[in-house]
Amino acid sequence: MQKIVIKKFKQISHAEIELRDFLFLIGEQASGKSTIAKLIYFFKSLKQEYISLAGQLKELTTSDFKTALIHSIQDKFNVYFGFTTRLDDEFEVIYYFSEEEDLYIKLSKANALKITFGRGFSTRLSSQTTALKHSITTLSRQSGGQGRSNSAIQQRLRDSVNQKIQETANTVFCDERECLFLPAGRNITVSYPEQFQLLFFGELQSAVAAKKDSNTIDLLLIRDFVNYSKLLADYFADRDTIVDEESPFMQRIAQNIAGILHAHYINQNGYEKLFYGDNEYTPLNIASSGQQESIRLIQDALYILHEDFQASRIVEEPETHLFPTAQKLLIQLMILVANKTNSQVIITTHSPQVQATFNNLLYYTRVLGNKPELREAIEDRFGTTLFNEQNREHLNVLADKFQAYSLRPGEDVYCKSIVDEETHLIGENNIDEATESIYDEFDFLYSLL
Repeated sequence: MQKIVIKKFKQISHAEIELRDFLFLIGEQASGKSTIAKLIYFFKSLKQEYISLAGQLKELTTSDFKTALIHSIQDKFNVYFGFTTRLDDEFEVIYYFSEEEDLYIKLSKANALKITFGRGFSTRLSSQTTALKHSITTLSRQSGGQGRSNSAIQQRLRDSVNQKIQETANTVFCDERECLFLPAGRNITVSYPEQFQLLFFGELQSAVAAKKDSNTIDLLLIRDFVNYSKLLADYFADRDTIVDEESPFMQRIAQNIAGILHAHYINQNGYEKLFYGDNEYTPLNIASSGQQESIRLIQDALYILHEDFQASRIVEEPETHLFPTAQKLLIQLMILVANKTNSQVIITTHSPQVQATFNNLLYYTRVLGNKPELREAIEDRFGTTLFNEQNREHLNVLADKFQAYSLRPGEDVYCKSIVDEETHLIGENNIDEATESIYDEFDFLYSLL
């Protein structure tokens, strides 16, 4: 199991968080939800630093490679979060890629950012990198013996090397999932002129390239998301429908999407539209804020399904601008895709509807397990009777794959698991506590009259 331990980092006093397949973080604004989510993404993205450096492996010793990786992590941290002069002297962040095997990387402060590899991680890094270097050398020799002028052979060599590098990185970091951060403000990908995006992100790229103390993680995440959104728009361009399969499972996916958008998305020659009939449509860039915020989440889910790969998605406030019913359908969509593809979903939210949807599906899974004779009635109520035997469990949220935390600055326990140990449901509900307080004010006033 992967886990992150955070001490005295910005507004986070102390937090220990298990990264299960479904992770749920709630808390008031400025409570640290986004900071924790960005730290998780930072560590998950270190696999890409390894992959980038592996291209130089033929010229480096294993020891030099490890040193280069440490420097790369330091540079990335400075760009993402700024120099450590802004942080508490006693701050510490430990990310366990495998807690059972004691594979971890620790960040702390010693004049500058200090990177410590756990013994297990250091050993695995050395052995796997040495084996990778040997494989690259062997592949190069085999290719050289067949003639360097053959472009097809050279391409096969590059493909083989890249595949080997990816497999080694997955082994070192104990994760085959492709990670992406989906930030709040997702409507930027459809509502702002392209010229503005080019100017804004061009200037940002120059600042990042200078490797200054920039603390630009928010802008970097938005830039990466804008680029990914262009890929998604192109991927679904010139299709009559973004759901082009009629299996029972995909029919359910299509139902959820229709309930979220209340429209039919089509990208015609790069012009994104939402159709409300055969001919009536609204350009996506002037559609409702809820449609703009949710369309990339929907496309991402379908992209994962169509390409059939394992993904890790960190989603900020998926409920933004959505009616409660649409919030439920969107969360169900994410769960369906995650279960189908063995993917991971990490969510930060303020929404009681998002929390209630997870609770309902946790209980749905429990009731199905305990009352198999009621399966037909239960599945009919949740719209899963159309699933075949192979797909019927994809709406389940298993208790051992779910964790939820509440963040409460200023309290004795800043980060607290809110999953009840007996029921395995989300127990404490500080979102609904706030709602109840508002209703109590009304009851008080009503009682006076």
